Amino acid sequence: MSPQPEETAFLTLKNLPEVNETLREQFPDVIIPGYYANKTHWNTIKLASDALMEENIEQMILVSYDLVKQKLTKKQKSELENSES
Repeated sequence: MSPQPEETAFLTLKNLPEVNETLREQFPDVIIPGYYANKTHWNTIKLASDALMEENIEQMILVSYDLVKQKLTKKQKSELENSES
């Protein structure tokens, strides 16, 4: 991540609906419903804010990756595993 993200730097991540609601309540100026995404399952994070620690964002990225990976087809999962090794 850039040490000084621009005001227009955003990251959209998937999470569980109940977790998304909680995050939006905890960080209303930083985490908003997913921009151009299903607002139930996706959040958009304003990266220029100091309200979230880098570790929090990294954890959200890992959760998002796992949730998206679960929805892949067997073929896509196999291709992904082959590309990771």
